[in-house]
Amino acid sequence: MIGLMACAQTSQPSTGSQKTLRVSVGEIKDITLSKGGNGSWELIGASDNQEVVEVSRRNLAPAVDTLKRDNTGPMIFQIKGVTSGTANVVFTRKAIDGTGNGEVVRTYVVQVTAK
Repeated sequence: MIGLMACAQTSQPSTGSQKTLRVSVGEIKDITLSKGGNGSWELIGASDNQEVVEVSRRNLAPAVDTLKRDNTGPMIFQIKGVTSGTANVVFTRKAIDGTGNGEVVRTYVVQVTAK
């Protein structure tokens, strides 16, 4: 029985590059990720514990010339510490019309501390 449990725990999907990030409760850190390609991909950020960490995309003001659409630049996400604890934040890349979870680009282990 113990052998089966050990095998189940080691079969994890690829996590891309993994980094550690420390933030205080209420603090917001910007994370910049390259979209790459021709704009046919989308980047998604998700926290496995939203009570500890919130993830959102930073909204930028539209450019003066709104006729030119260039979706190949970097995307900026914001990671906000909500309560003390630890959470994993996973950024995945997925084709806009694709299905499934996509490819893991980067994983952050976020440690939130009290001020």
